[in-house]
Amino acid sequence: MSPPIYFYPSESSLAAEDINCNTIVIDGREKLIIDPGLKSRWPELAGRLAADGFAPGDFQLVLLTHSHPDHLEAAEILARDYGLPVALHEAEQRFWEREGPRSPRPLLEFFRPLREGVFPFGGREFFIHHAPGHSPGSLVLHWPEAGLLVTGDVYFSGTFGATDYPGGSEPDMFETLARLESLPEVSLVLCGHGPAISGRPAIEENYAALRREVDLKKAGLWPGGK
Repeated sequence: MSPPIYFYPSESSLAAEDINCNTIVIDGREKLIIDPGLKSRWPELAGRLAADGFAPGDFQLVLLTHSHPDHLEAAEILARDYGLPVALHEAEQRFWEREGPRSPRPLLEFFRPLREGVFPFGGREFFIHHAPGHSPGSLVLHWPEAGLLVTGDVYFSGTFGATDYPGGSEPDMFETLARLESLPEVSLVLCGHGPAISGRPAIEENYAALRREVDLKKAGLWPGGK
């Protein structure tokens, strides 16, 4: 029986002005939605969810891989209108408190901070990995039973996330990538943008490409610098 994982790739490109992220849903006794994206694109995503039988009130938790607007904004709709808690790494919550936007009803009241380690949800055992580099509190969700790794903007197919945003760190990113490569039981990687990476050969090939980029950047030979 296939794991109940639903992948909603963004229909906007990385070059688009209103770039949006990919969204992931894990179905089950309790339902988890990961990175609901931009507010402006929420009606479109809600329609795609409805086509698969999901209503916003069906979810028990919103999980954010990090707090950049293209991943976080629609979480405010789910929190405000449906009362859903919003989980993110505790380091990212602190970062958002300093750097994030304010609103008449702050999203902060709905935040549920997470730490590195086991994350039980809906009778399943997930793992949270703190993965700084793109932002101080970026996280990666690992579900060994399903072979799933959700990377947010830590890395994509062929490259890794930008490190020149506020709170980003290239050295942290290099360390994060090395740690993630050693994770066992990963056969499907769902990234924050771009296509899924499916199967061990493709995943290993992608890590090889990431290592080459890291080595070139460390040597100052990457085209265009950083």
